[in-house]
Amino acid sequence: MAASTPTTEPDTLVAGNTWKWERNFSDYPASDSWSLTYYLRKTGSSGITITTSVNSDAHLVNVAASSTASYSPGVWDFRGYVSKSGERYEIFNGILKIEADPATAASSYDPRSHAQIVLDAIESVLESRATKEILNFSVEGNSLSSIPHGDLLALRSRYRIEVDREKTAERLKMGRGSGRRILTRFQ
Repeated sequence: MAASTPTTEPDTLVAGNTWKWERNFSDYPASDSWSLTYYLRKTGSSGITITTSVNSDAHLVNVAASSTASYSPGVWDFRGYVSKSGERYEIFNGILKIEADPATAASSYDPRSHAQIVLDAIESVLESRATKEILNFSVEGNSLSSIPHGDLLALRSRYRIEVDREKTAERLKMGRGSGRRILTRFQ
């Protein structure tokens, strides 16, 4: 049984996968010669244009895996326009995160979020402080030196909260519970 086709634009897609979704706009039906085109732009990368096909009244997006394999990972500006006979209207805008294909990613591939990378670095420094007091490390080109222990503990708490929020959002997106307990008292 094939998976159902989503009816909204995605927030995240993976390079190297087939991208497929459809949109139905009562004011701009595909059967009435309205065409839908998406444009993706990101600094330092060539733009991506996605054209749709007609599926009854809906606009069908179907981008082959061989095409998406060359798309660079990152956060892209994502806009959709309908057009017909010289008219053009923006009907969608947002951001789209394109993730690297883990099957073909370089050895430097790191699926962790920025918050998780920083949290791991802070915890590593706190662990190494048991044997030495000098601190030097670098995260994404930013280096830190000799941060007081109390400040590191405060940073760790802040990044733990951020990582927990990311994990909760991911669990909810996958249809799972938030992972938090709800306590009640009956009297």
